[in-house]
Amino acid sequence: TSVEDKDYATTSALLQRGVGVLPHETDRPYLQLTLLNPSTKEELVKTWYTKPLGLTFSPSAPIKVKKVDKGTRAWELGVKEGMEIKLVAHTDMPTPVDIYAKKYDEVMDIIKTGMGRLAGTP
Repeated sequence: TSVEDKDYATTSALLQRGVGVLPHETDRPYLQLTLLNPSTKEELVKTWYTKPLGLTFSPSAPIKVKKVDKGTRAWELGVKEGMEIKLVAHTDMPTPVDIYAKKYDEVMDIIKTGMGRLAGTP
């Protein structure tokens, strides 16, 4: 895909989507969430290799981060309350899935499946 006539925002978004599907560490299971920062409209890709995630989600769609536990991986990654889940990928599903068209329970099942392969305690 050419970016020759594209503006910066379009080019940046295209690169972010491309990076999101690059191969991950093949020897470690992972869970990847693409989160939308509501204040900046920036999409941030965050990856976990261990659990717990350190997040609590809102109980309805659109699924937002309700709480970030201090000192956890989510906290280290800079995840903030109010961020919205946009895409989910994991070891068994490496192509990110757009969750906006999915029901809450379907999204949570995808996340739980990805978490199931992570090292650490539930």
